[in-house]
Amino acid sequence: MNPTLARILIKNTFWNFFTQAWLILIFMVTTPVVVHNLGDEAYGILSLIMATVGYFGFLDFGISQATLKFISEHLARNERSQVHRIISTSVFFSLIVGLLGAAIIIFLAPSLIEFIFKVPPVLRNEAKISFYIFSGWLIASLLQGALQTVPAALQRFDLINLINGIACSLQGLVSAWLVLSGFHLKEVVALYLIIRVLSASAFFIVLFKLLPDITLRPMWHGPTFLKLFSLGKWVLVSYVVGPLMVNLDRFLIGSFISVAAVTYYAIPYAIITKLGIIPGSAAPVLFPAFSERGAMMDNSFLLGIFRRSLRILNLTILPFAVILFIFSDEILRIWMGVNFAQKSVAVARILSFAVVANGLAIIPYTLVQGLGRADITAKFHLLELPVYFLLCLFFIPSLGINGAAIAWTGRVVLDAALLFWYIRRRIGLRIRRHFCNEIKWGFLLGAAFALFMLGIKFSTQRLLIQGALILFSLGLYVSVVWLYVLDDRDRMHFKCA
Repeated sequence: MNPTLARILIKNTFWNFFTQAWLILIFMVTTPVVVHNLGDEAYGILSLIMATVGYFGFLDFGISQATLKFISEHLARNERSQVHRIISTSVFFSLIVGLLGAAIIIFLAPSLIEFIFKVPPVLRNEAKISFYIFSGWLIASLLQGALQTVPAALQRFDLINLINGIACSLQGLVSAWLVLSGFHLKEVVALYLIIRVLSASAFFIVLFKLLPDITLRPMWHGPTFLKLFSLGKWVLVSYVVGPLMVNLDRFLIGSFISVAAVTYYAIPYAIITKLGIIPGSAAPVLFPAFSERGAMMDNSFLLGIFRRSLRILNLTILPFAVILFIFSDEILRIWMGVNFAQKSVAVARILSFAVVANGLAIIPYTLVQGLGRADITAKFHLLELPVYFLLCLFFIPSLGINGAAIAWTGRVVLDAALLFWYIRRRIGLRIRRHFCNEIKWGFLLGAAFALFMLGIKFSTQRLLIQGALILFSLGLYVSVVWLYVLDDRDRMHFKCA
């Protein structure tokens, strides 16, 4: 693996990671304020609105991901005219489908509120207004997705993280101020819309700063669109099915149980899946590199970076998953209150298992996409959807939100198994030699770390002492990994990043 490229990838991954870590802090501080002041039912409605409108992101049709792939390739070959044509076509398309999606959401909102979700009558009118307002978020979000491909292709993740970090920080902090000031659901939703419009506008400015010679105008270039869609058509399947699998549990909880139950599920789900910042920070950085080297058929590079990424992510994600599993009750009690913790702790513990499989699956997923084989992940998603739907129908009515967590865990384990199976065939990944060797130290250290955590949990009930011992154990874990698990090349890349 090229040392310069490795340093760039690590540096950009750090940018992504620290931005997301900061946003987790904002989330941890502001979420209890928003939930307790809005109320469990109103926050559940907010979660359903965001899930529903976010699902319509499938109208991107996979064009933004195809745009990123082709821009990376054309920039590598210095084909600037092709880059301009691709960006203009992508932005114009995003605007058109965004307007279409907003109209569909406005049309469907009354039926969703009245007949699908169990919204209390007193909140139905405000829920409808909030749906109408938030429909505009879809337009801005699709435009931002198209514009963001340029700094991503140029590996300018510092700019991406700066804009998104400021936007998400404002969203959390100002929404907390709004609810403390007596405002309610529709004002919070309006804030989310305004901030997304501002962040999309910022990416317009970044586009012209990075490519000052570009002429961005509404343009429909048929051959360019067909080129994008040829890759994006299979990404579309994943965009339709993927978000449905992400949000299906919440939709069914809101339909079978109540909108308040959505809150008791969504909050532990959110904090557990925040561990996804670790693989999620690497994925957008690795995608352009996978695309570039995949086009060169450089399988040795792909296998090398795949193995290193897998080893480092496994070592990083396991200790935090262990902490969340063992101390989920204490974390939820301090964070959200005793009553909330009693209803949500089992969900947190179940999902802490799933997040490890889901996190590791990000690497093969990103590689498959970078190789231009979006059809593979789309076919896997089509296979997983009926399985997941049946699991939800079986577990949610009988076990409630705990059943939803079990169903989600089963789905992500299946997804990870399928992705690793494909990579084994595509780049010669040997399960015993490559996969098992790369993750064995992580799981051995994870098991030892779990014993440390259990000892801390049962040796003292004083939270300050527990916290101090956890931090000490994390420091010891990092030292062991640095000195005895990472090799010289790994350490060199980190030092130079």
